[in-house]
Amino acid sequence: MPAVPWWAVFSAATLPVLLVIGWTSAAVRQPPGYDPWADTVSALSSYGMLDRQILVGCLAGLGVAHLVTAIGLRPVRTAARVVYGLGGVATILVAAVPKTDGQTPRVHGISAVVAFVALAAWPALATLPVPGRGRSGHRQGASRQDRPGGTAPRRSPADQAADRPWVLRPAVGGAASLVMLGLGLWLALQLPDGGSAGLAERLIAGTEALWPLIVVSVLFRWTRRRPTTAPG
Repeated sequence: MPAVPWWAVFSAATLPVLLVIGWTSAAVRQPPGYDPWADTVSALSSYGMLDRQILVGCLAGLGVAHLVTAIGLRPVRTAARVVYGLGGVATILVAAVPKTDGQTPRVHGISAVVAFVALAAWPALATLPVPGRGRSGHRQGASRQDRPGGTAPRRSPADQAADRPWVLRPAVGGAASLVMLGLGLWLALQLPDGGSAGLAERLIAGTEALWPLIVVSVLFRWTRRRPTTAPG
C-alpha cells in the first residue's frame, strides 16, 4: 500500500481549523442581527457583510486543503480521490463567487451543491479495493506461486476487507457517506427559510472537514507499519 506523505496529514489537519476560525471570526464581526443557527455560513461571505474577506479567505484555503489532501491519499482508489478533489475545487468556486445581498448566483449555488455531494460521496468510494491488489496491499501477481499453474488465489470480500484499515472498510465508509448525505438533505429542507439552516450547514461542513483528517491519520500510521508498493 503506498505511503501517505506528511504534507497530506498537514493539509488534512488544517481543514477543521480553517473552517472553525472562518465561521467564528466572521460571525463575531457581524452586527447583533446575525443568527449563526439560522443564517448559513455562506451568508458571512456575501457582499455587504462586515469583514467578508475573513470567510472568503478561509473557504478558499479550505478548498485548497481538500484538494491537496486528495492528492496525498495515495492508498485510496483513484475514483474516490478524483471525487474528493472535485469537492475541493467546488469549494474554491464557492469562495470565488460569493452571494450578493438577497440573491445567490447560479455558480455559487451549483458549486455549493457539488462540494457538499462530492465531499459526502468520496468516503464510500474510498472503500472500493484498488485494482490489482491482494493481501495487505501487495499486487495479486506476487502470490501466483501459491497455487498450481501460477494462478493467484481468490479471496473473499470479507478477507480482503480485513486486510484494510478500518476507515477503508465498506461498512465504515458507507456509514460516513450516509451520515453526510443525510445532513445535506436536512440542510436542503431548511433552505431558504428554515430556522436551522445555519446549524445544518455547520454540522455537514464540520463532518466533511473532520473525516479526511481521520482517514489520513489512520492511513499515515497504517502505511508506515507495512511495506509500500507502487500504486495500482
